[in-house]
Amino acid sequence: MTTGTAADPGPAPASAPPSLRDLKKEQTRVRLHTAAVLLALDKGVHEVTVEEVAAAAGVSPRTFFNYYATKEDALVGADPSRTELLRDAVLARPADEPPAVALRATLTEHVLGLEKDPELWRMRRELALRSPELAARIAGAGDRLESALVEAVYTRTGTDPATDLATGLTARTAMAALRAAFHQHRVAGFSGSLLDRLDAAFDAAGLAPAPDSSG
Repeated sequence: MTTGTAADPGPAPASAPPSLRDLKKEQTRVRLHTAAVLLALDKGVHEVTVEEVAAAAGVSPRTFFNYYATKEDALVGADPSRTELLRDAVLARPADEPPAVALRATLTEHVLGLEKDPELWRMRRELALRSPELAARIAGAGDRLESALVEAVYTRTGTDPATDLATGLTARTAMAALRAAFHQHRVAGFSGSLLDRLDAAFDAAGLAPAPDSSG
């Protein structure tokens, strides 16, 4: 698996507007993640400490552990709730949407969030390339997201994974398209639009967009 992954942090999929408290928590989480990445790129992954990350983000070490269990989690930006939010976003799509449409819409929203901070995303990829351990952690987060999306589409269809191959294949194809878009974006030097690459990957995989109801 490549170091490009669907599990990179991004804002929550659209649902109810977040509260002020939730926004502040998200800002702190991103600030800690950014500080960890910058310090690791400057000093090296193994030389950075939790205390340094917390100080750079303007919080206490105790606050750091309210957001990340380990320094490595902060470097990856690991946030288990993000996977849950993406799974819930698939479940919240209109009931009459085919799984492919629900997945494409949800993952497109995810990538829109990543494109809001392309420099942080680029630095995180650079750090992953320097550290096989971090690359493995990122890959593991992508695997967990894929499992959550597979579970979500089976919940939508109400079918049995033991007999319904097509539903699970649709979810895994959507994730393969996302990984392919990330990979192409990285080898292109992060130039151009990741969203355009994602659309092209979805089209190539035969995952149709939602019908245009404006007409």
